Amino acid sequence: MHSHPELKNWARVHVFRVSTAIVTILLLGLCFLYRPDLLTWWLRTTMGLIETASGLLPYPWGDRIEIALRGIGGSFWFQITLAIILVRVAAWLTAVCWRRRTSKRRFKTNGD
Repeated sequence: MHSHPELKNWARVHVFRVSTAIVTILLLGLCFLYRPDLLTWWLRTTMGLIETASGLLPYPWGDRIEIALRGIGGSFWFQITLAIILVRVAAWLTAVCWRRRTSKRRFKTNGD
């Protein structure tokens, strides 16, 4: 049977994407149940980011973007997307540290 590295890479990437989205939704749900103060902080922080970013844009576009993100519900998707990105960065940093740690161990055992 032939090995398909493209398919394996595609599957690995999408498993990572789906798992980080699920972990993010679970963390938000747990925060809702056990630490609603963290969710309140997250909502206020992201809304402040939306206001600051839209305030930096010229007159008609800043107001339009703020209306789209706040009034039409785009802020909800912005908040979820930003949370997923933060979980992915944390998972990536953990994986990088883990790989470096295991590669140093392998190098020490092979180098002796």
